[in-house]
Amino acid sequence: MSFTLAFGGFAIILFIYSVFKKEPKPIFGIYAVPGKWYYVKYVFFSAIYFFRKYSASGSKSSAGQGAKAMTDVTLMDRAQQLSDDAKAFDAIFFISSKSEGNKGVYVIAGCERRPLGMCNGLFYIGLPNKGLLCSKKIPDTVLFGAEPGKFGAEGIKMTPVVPMEKWTISYKGQMWYQNDPEKMVEVDFFGEWKATSKYFDFDSDLYPPAVIKSIAREKWSRQYFEGLKTAHQSHYEQFGSLKCKFKIENESYEYTLPSFRDHSFGQKRDWTLMHRYAFHHIFLEDGTSVSVGVICQPSTASVFEVGVLALPSGEVLPVKWVDLKLYQHGEDGTAPKDYAFVFKAGDEEYTVQVLVEHESVHYVSSDWDARMVERFCKFVVNNVPGRGVSEFHYRHKDGRPETVAKDDPEWYRKMCHKI
Repeated sequence: MSFTLAFGGFAIILFIYSVFKKEPKPIFGIYAVPGKWYYVKYVFFSAIYFFRKYSASGSKSSAGQGAKAMTDVTLMDRAQQLSDDAKAFDAIFFISSKSEGNKGVYVIAGCERRPLGMCNGLFYIGLPNKGLLCSKKIPDTVLFGAEPGKFGAEGIKMTPVVPMEKWTISYKGQMWYQNDPEKMVEVDFFGEWKATSKYFDFDSDLYPPAVIKSIAREKWSRQYFEGLKTAHQSHYEQFGSLKCKFKIENESYEYTLPSFRDHSFGQKRDWTLMHRYAFHHIFLEDGTSVSVGVICQPSTASVFEVGVLALPSGEVLPVKWVDLKLYQHGEDGTAPKDYAFVFKAGDEEYTVQVLVEHESVHYVSSDWDARMVERFCKFVVNNVPGRGVSEFHYRHKDGRPETVAKDDPEWYRKMCHKI
């Protein structure tokens, strides 16, 4: 009898709570905050997450939220078969940087394979005595003539050699100076990338509470969970070292740089779903490497804190939380250039100071759905200096201009500028 009364009382309290407790509104109508059922949803989704994590993995159709897409690295770390979707994709990205004097050396190479021999490709080199050099088409990244199963086109080429251990990167073609956009130079670059850490799989290795809370704060519906499934992308990251030699006209350079790479693939990548993100790839002088960011994709997770830290010992730790609030950092479309934030990995909190040295804008997809603000930065993390790259993404709604030519100075100055 007492149990029945207690249960009835609890049910009445729960009913009153559900009727009178109002759901908080998302910040700016975009960024969800924990609602009245947040803790119930957290517990419920925790059960789903850990069931998936510890049940069978290795199927692309069931990947994500704890489950790996693949367990065989020889199948994972290579060009993937593109789906039949018009927005099918398979993307890789390399970032390398270190200090030289009071300036930085930077190398970025990226290729997002798309159907019909098209890819979104880019290449950057930053040098203390040169400034920033950009591959010929930037701010456009649409390249043609990509070979089936290969990463690259129009002079850019990235090739897997040993899965999760070794890649080669090359670029041969024209680049232009950001501080003098009319100045074109011939560049011949070759680099060998070698892993210095194990790979970190976002499908299974992210800090579980970070994943769970990102889902629990959203408004649930049948449509929401269908969106989680259809928008899923597999993604993994790895730290390494890039040994490179290159020529700019008749000048030769040779560097060994701490480096980062990632690989993303899935049924499709629809950039129109993404509102914003801010990622930071950091290489500290004590040998610590960091990839940390916050993602806002309102259809799946409007606040998703992610990342990985590799210690000099080789230990790899997931990021537990990030206090960088996107709506407080460049929500108006202008990315901040001097700011700080804190994240936690393992038992330690890390305070990150960011100061931008160079900045470039490029656009992704054939319709320019994504505007990438690429920032080449000086970092100080817990008083340890370093270098690296910060990428701020914005949803671009203006579309691709009819012409993307450097003979329109007024338009071009808006697209790229020197810091």
